[in-house]
Amino acid sequence: MSICSDTRRRQRGDIMLEALVGVLITSVIGAGLAHVVGRVLSSQRDAKVENLVVEQLRSQLQGEGVGLCDGRTVTVALPDGDKTVTVVCESAAANVTVSGITHAVDAPQRVDLEVSASDLGISGASLKLSSRQ
Repeated sequence: MSICSDTRRRQRGDIMLEALVGVLITSVIGAGLAHVVGRVLSSQRDAKVENLVVEQLRSQLQGEGVGLCDGRTVTVALPDGDKTVTVVCESAAANVTVSGITHAVDAPQRVDLEVSASDLGISGASLKLSSRQ
């Protein structure tokens, strides 16, 4: 009977302490991985939203072109609602001289479509698509 009591006194809890440290290290690694996965999912969402908007802007620019400059409201459809697109139109004129004769030349009108980053719900710069890109 005294042998059993001596064995209990000699146990110091080393294994329990090692197990506790192992669980602590595992939990820190798990928290780090959860943070990384969250960042990856956020980046993936931002990329999907940007791709969706670029496709819609290209479609409108290709279909309407200079017709977008008539002052009407242009919108893009997003999962969280329609967002307004800023349309900027700029025409360019130049004088060309050939053999001493000067002619006024009108260059094609440039159309810029821009959606702000805050409307897209992403961080960073606004998304801009132009007919001269």
